[in-house]
Amino acid sequence: MIDVSLLGWLLVTLTSPLALVLLLVALGSVAYLGVTALEAAPRRRGARAVGTGAAACALAAGMVGLRVGAGAGATVPTAAVGIAAAAAIGATAACAWTFGARAAAALGAARARRSAAALRAGDERRRLLAASQRAYAEGDDLAAETAAADDAVARLRAAVGSLAGAHAALEAKRAGAQDAPPSEERPEASGLAEDLARACDEAALKLSMGQRVLAAAEAAALRIACNAPLRRLLRRRPREATQALATLGAGALAPAAASIEAFLGEVRAARAEVVEIAERRAPGAPGAVDGATGPEGAEGPAALALRELTAMESAYGALLERLRLAELHASARASVEQVESAAGALSATARAAAIDPAAIGALVTEIARAESAVAAAAPEAGGSRALAETLAAGSVALDRSDTTSLAELIAALRELR
Repeated sequence: MIDVSLLGWLLVTLTSPLALVLLLVALGSVAYLGVTALEAAPRRRGARAVGTGAAACALAAGMVGLRVGAGAGATVPTAAVGIAAAAAIGATAACAWTFGARAAAALGAARARRSAAALRAGDERRRLLAASQRAYAEGDDLAAETAAADDAVARLRAAVGSLAGAHAALEAKRAGAQDAPPSEERPEASGLAEDLARACDEAALKLSMGQRVLAAAEAAALRIACNAPLRRLLRRRPREATQALATLGAGALAPAAASIEAFLGEVRAARAEVVEIAERRAPGAPGAVDGATGPEGAEGPAALALRELTAMESAYGALLERLRLAELHASARASVEQVESAAGALSATARAAAIDPAAIGALVTEIARAESAVAAAAPEAGGSRALAETLAAGSVALDRSDTTSLAELIAALRELR
């Protein structure tokens, strides 16, 4: 029995020397496979250092704490197992470093590709959404709807024209049959005349129905074309401006006014477009333009669309006028606030620059003392009495806040010298 222990911990017990040899062969095989794999794989920077360091650490640990067998004969198998294990651990560590780095790089590249694909998909979705929103605001679907209606009316008009041609041909044939010289009455001729008359009547009925359908289709196409500018304006109305007025207050007055003014320009352009559509599609028809009269004109598609546009223009025009008035009020309020601020600053400065009566009194006292000293040095007749009267007058004026200025008091004192 051969015990294999590391730092006193029993790792495995080998039953015979053959098992020890097989252990050495297994460790050597691991080292060989690791080196072979490293040679076949692309070189990775740092793999050699990692493998060498791991092998050195394993060899040091084996020399310190590895023990294979017991007694004096355990040195050789211990060294053999330590070297084989160090080689296997070094090769395994180098392989783990190389292939782990490759796997991490592959995972990173895949993650980068997925992120790039997600970004591209997001950009594409945003682009498509922006394009659809722009097309919706510009009314591309309304233009397509109007074009489809026009195509349907054109096909229907062509069909009615063909039916009118067939009816005219039948009528011509019927007239020719009636104008023919009389001949012997035959039953087949009488039956043919009856069939021709019946066909003419059916063609006339179908032509009348087709003309009615064509008139209704043209009215529907006109209604679609006249309503398209109004529907487009309803999509492009300045929602953001009105919502900003409700949430932001006075700070949104100018942007909202600009948006509404631009929208009013679009409303006027839509009015001109409706008038042009009505004149082009139904020239001379009642209700085609603004000056139409009569019950049909009052209820025509163009008249109804123009009435809606007029109401919209009136509403937004009134709102724009109120916004301009509110903007003027806000400007006046700001000007008043500026005036108040300037007046407050000037008042504070004036209060700070006001002359202190105590300082004036101290100045007068100092001047009086100086004049007294001068009078004592060079006394004059009546000087003391005049000085006293002047000082008394100055003190009384200061005590009752008289309008006598400091300059006048000092001038009076100077006259006493």
